[in-house]
Amino acid sequence: MDGPTPATNPTTPPAASPRPLGKIVFVCALLAAGLTLIAWTAVRHFRPARDPEDNVGQQALDHLKKHKVPLSGSLETLLKDTKRAPEKFLVLTQDHPLLAQQAPDFALSAVDGKTWKLSERLKDGPVIVVFYFGYHCNHCVRQLFDVNEDVRYFQELGAQLVAVSADAPESTRERLRQFGKFQFPVLSDPDNKVAQSYRVYSPGDGKKEATLLHGTFVIGTDGLVQWANVGDEPFTGNRTLLFQVAKLEGRLSAGP
Repeated sequence: MDGPTPATNPTTPPAASPRPLGKIVFVCALLAAGLTLIAWTAVRHFRPARDPEDNVGQQALDHLKKHKVPLSGSLETLLKDTKRAPEKFLVLTQDHPLLAQQAPDFALSAVDGKTWKLSERLKDGPVIVVFYFGYHCNHCVRQLFDVNEDVRYFQELGAQLVAVSADAPESTRERLRQFGKFQFPVLSDPDNKVAQSYRVYSPGDGKKEATLLHGTFVIGTDGLVQWANVGDEPFTGNRTLLFQVAKLEGRLSAGP
């Protein structure tokens, strides 16, 4: 006769089955390998974003190609057009403090390492001085390419163009190597000292930040500032500049 069946405790949980430790380790190792592969692939294909300054020159060229209407025809034809309809083509000078005053003389280093001096250059003809923020500024570089496209007209009038910024010569030299040289000198004005003398730069004093403006000045061979434009945007009216130089050279008798 069989003995009595042992009583069971209904509250006792069934014995837990052993955990598949080997499988857990395997899965963790597989996940780790996958994450490592993903990270390695990301690093391998990662490319830092290009500095916007790297593209400034090309952006300026592309914009001019799309929007600029180049001057064409002979210089005489252009001057006749502006004289017949000055209100259509010409911009009056601003009432700048240096207008009709002696232009501050300066001597600065060009990208080729040579010194460029205003008073010496004025012996050969009028000078147009363009102050720009630097090669990091889209609008500034666009202005330089813009006037460079029409430089032959200024040369025909015997006028010289020069661009000035606080950029170091070696920095500008590299930009010119990338995007092409201009047919006029590009000068370095450390700390904007010359820009300050032309009232396009104001240093900060602890209470206010430094301010820098665009500036374009037409200077006659007598050293006097004959026309000026200063502001937040660069001046791109090449017809106006040609007209002003032509008046100084006796090619025109009247005009704004």
